[in-house]
Amino acid sequence: MARTWPGGFPPAGGGGSRPAGAEPGRAEPVTTVDDRASGAGTVPPCLLPWQRLPDRAAIRLLCFHHAGGAASSFAPWQAALGPDIAVVPVQLPGRERRVRQPRFRDFGRLLDELDEQLDPLLDGHYTLYGHSLGGLIAHELTRRRVATGRRAPELLMVGACAPPHLPHSAVAPENATDTQLMSWMRELGGVPDSVVRHPEWLRRSVELLRDDLSLVHSHPRRPAEPLPVPLRVLAAESDPLLTPARAQEWARHTSYDFRTHILPGGHFFHREHPEATLRVISRLLPVAT
Repeated sequence: MARTWPGGFPPAGGGGSRPAGAEPGRAEPVTTVDDRASGAGTVPPCLLPWQRLPDRAAIRLLCFHHAGGAASSFAPWQAALGPDIAVVPVQLPGRERRVRQPRFRDFGRLLDELDEQLDPLLDGHYTLYGHSLGGLIAHELTRRRVATGRRAPELLMVGACAPPHLPHSAVAPENATDTQLMSWMRELGGVPDSVVRHPEWLRRSVELLRDDLSLVHSHPRRPAEPLPVPLRVLAAESDPLLTPARAQEWARHTSYDFRTHILPGGHFFHREHPEATLRVISRLLPVAT
């Protein structure tokens, strides 16, 4: 049975930081997480505080960010996908507005928290997208819901994420120095120049990345039964961590329809080529009836 929060059920929504003005020409009622929290009880900390909450969205799209990243990477998606899709960026602890909360280093413990916090959002039509580390989270959350007989997503989408049965390709966080970690992330295109120019920001970024990579390496790489959920894999032409050939290995993880979609760019194609990424995702999202 789905859990609810005190004071009522918070609808899903999207965006990243404080929303801009309403979309021109639309009279769609819009609230935010902060509005709902102050008017109807508490909401889970993994939701962004200023994200918009379209009350009448046909389907919810929960988005899980990459290692070393944050939910704000999905900030533009709500405006691009429109009011029929409620974009719900999921924020892991230890970053942005959750910066004072301890970060997880154990995948199972993180999944326990997310499963409990997100369960009330998943009793209607919903889809999951996870990028890199987020892909593992989206996949394992789906697996847990299927195993416990709860509603599964209409579609599971993973991007730039190696299949869970293959060996880890990321640098080992317990052995790498700070310099090695940062060099590796910069080669992937995951560190803005503005961070590199500020030693304190750089130090914090390395600490965050090390803990998030610990999550990746604590995830058990083992064979598993394929999920009864359609699966779409987004891979980039120049991503060294998920080549198009490796992306095909995801096929063994679903007993339903499987397809791959190749995009331009590298590991962070969703930031390098946001329009191309969102065109693919908008075509893939199922129409809830």
